[in-house]
Amino acid sequence: MPCPRVRLLGRPGVFALVVAVWVLTGLATPPAAAQGIGPGLGGPGQGIGPPGAGLPGGAPTPAPNEPEGPETHAASGGDNSLLPTEAAQLPEKPNEVGKGLVGKLTTDFNPDAEIEVGREAVTEREFYGVFYRERSGDYSFQGIFPPLWIERRQGDDRASLFGLTYFNRRSEHHDADVVFPIFWKLRDHDTYTTVVGNVMHRESPTGHDNWVAPFFFEGSGQGGKEYLHIPPLLTFNTRTDHNGFSMYGPVFCKWTGGPRCDGRTADEIDYGLAPLYFYGRDDRSEYEVIPPLLRYYSYEEKNDQEYDIWGPVWTEKNRDGGVVNVLPLFYHSWGENRASTTLAPFFHYSYEGPQKRTIATPLFVDHIQDDGAHTFATYLYARHRGRTELDMYTPLVWHYVDPDIDLDRWLALPFYYRETSNRSDNFALFPFYGQFKRHGLSREWWITPLFRHKRSITGWQTDLYPLFYSGRTYDKSHVVLAPFFFDFNRPGHRSTVVAPLFWRFKSPRGLDQVIGNTYYGETKTPQGTEWQFHFFPFFSFGETPRGHWWNVLYGLAGYSQSGTRSRMRLAYIPITLSQ
Repeated sequence: MPCPRVRLLGRPGVFALVVAVWVLTGLATPPAAAQGIGPGLGGPGQGIGPPGAGLPGGAPTPAPNEPEGPETHAASGGDNSLLPTEAAQLPEKPNEVGKGLVGKLTTDFNPDAEIEVGREAVTEREFYGVFYRERSGDYSFQGIFPPLWIERRQGDDRASLFGLTYFNRRSEHHDADVVFPIFWKLRDHDTYTTVVGNVMHRESPTGHDNWVAPFFFEGSGQGGKEYLHIPPLLTFNTRTDHNGFSMYGPVFCKWTGGPRCDGRTADEIDYGLAPLYFYGRDDRSEYEVIPPLLRYYSYEEKNDQEYDIWGPVWTEKNRDGGVVNVLPLFYHSWGENRASTTLAPFFHYSYEGPQKRTIATPLFVDHIQDDGAHTFATYLYARHRGRTELDMYTPLVWHYVDPDIDLDRWLALPFYYRETSNRSDNFALFPFYGQFKRHGLSREWWITPLFRHKRSITGWQTDLYPLFYSGRTYDKSHVVLAPFFFDFNRPGHRSTVVAPLFWRFKSPRGLDQVIGNTYYGETKTPQGTEWQFHFFPFFSFGETPRGHWWNVLYGLAGYSQSGTRSRMRLAYIPITLSQ
C-alpha cells in the first residue's frame, strides 16, 4: 500500500543515501554538464539561525557609521546608566557589500552549478518502496532505487541517469549525452565537445580541438593560437600571433614577436638542429654554436663584446681592445696603449704605458716596471735595480740591498749568512757559529745547533739541547736539567722537582712537598693555616685552627679534636668521645 504524501521542512535520511549513491557512480562530467543532481545543502528559507545570530548572544549588527556607545564592564556594582536604553536597529540590507569592496572581494562559488534553482521554502516528498520523488516549486528530484533511473529538474533544466551508465541532460545552456566511459557529447553554451574512446573533437566560437590520444593533438584558439602535437613523430608545434615554438625531431625553433619562425619578423628567435647547430638572437645579443666544428660565436651590445671561435682559433673584440689566440701556441691581445704577444714556449713580449715592458725567452727575462725598476734574470745571473737592489751570482750566492734601512745582506748557500742594517747585525757560519744582534734590544749566540745563549733587555737564557735550560725573563726564572731537576719560579709560585725523591709546589694558597715517603702540606683558609704531615704508611698528624688529629697506620689507632668535638679510632672503628 503506497505511503501517504507528507510535507516536511527537514530532509530525511533517504536523501543522504541518494546523494551518496549518485557520487559513487563516478561520473566525471564537467560541472556545467552535471550540476545540481540530487538535493542540495540548503534552499530558500532554510538559513542557519535568525538574523543577527552572527554576534554573541544574538545581538544585532550595528548599522554602518553608527556611533559606538561608551565602554562598559560586567563587574558588579557598575553604573547601569551607561548601558544603551534603546534597542539597536539592523540596517535595511545587512548582507549588502559596500560599493568600495565589490571590486576587492571574490569567490569561486558558482551559483548555476551549486544552487538548486527553483526550490522554495516548502518541500513535498513521496516515497513508494523503490520509488522516491521530491518537489519544491520548479525543482524536482525523483528516482527508482537501486539506482536504475534518477532525474533532477530545475525549471527547464533536466538531468537524468539511467542504470549508472547513460547520463542525459537538457537545458538552455547545457546539454549532455554520456555513455560512461566510452562516449561523451557535451554542450556548454556555444561550445560543443564529443569524445568517443580516445578520440575527442571540440568546437567553439573561438576555436576547435581534435585529439586522438596519445598520438595526435591539434587545435586553435583566440589570438591566432594554434597547436599541432604528434608525439610518435617527435613533432610539437604551438603558436600565436606573437610567439611560438616548433619541434620536428632534432629541428626546433622558438620565437617571439611574430606569427611564424622567421628571422626577418621575429624580435627574439632561437633555432637549431640538435646537437649539430644552434643559433639565436634578440635586440641586444646574438649567438651561434656548431659543436662538430668547435664553432662558437656571440655578440653582446653591452661594451660591444664579440667572441668568435673556430676550433683552436679564438678571437675576441670589445671597445677596450681584442684578443687573437691560436691555442695552445700563439696568444695576442691589445688595447689602449698596451699589447701582449706570446709564442709558447719560445717568446713573450708585452708593453703597457710609456715605460712598462716585458721580454721573456727560454734563456732570459727582462722586465721594466712603471717606476723604472729594471729586472734581468738568467739561469746563472740575475739583477734587479729599483728602490732596492738584488744580485744573484749562480743560484747559491745572493746579495740584497735596501738603502731605506741601510740593509746589506749576503747569502752563500748553505753555509754563510751576513746581514747589517741600522736595526740589526747578524752573522751565521752554519753549522758552527751564529750571532744575531738587535741594536739596543737583544743579542743571541749559537755554537753548533746545540748551544744557545741570549741576552736582552727583558732577561737572559742559556740552553744546551736537549739537557740543560736556564734563564730569566722579567721576574720569572727557570732551571731544567732533564730529566732529573726542574725548577720554575714566578712571583708567589714555585715548582721544584728532583726526580724521583723530591717534589715541592708552592703557591699563595699553600704548599705541597714530597720527600721520599713523607708528605707535608699547608693550606691557607680564612680561619688560619691548616697543615698535615704523613710518614707513609706508618704515621700521620695535622693541625687546623680548630683542633688537631693523628693516626697510626691510618686508623689502627688515632685521635682527632675539632673545637669541643673529639673522636678516637681503635682498630679502624671511630669512637666519639665528646660532642
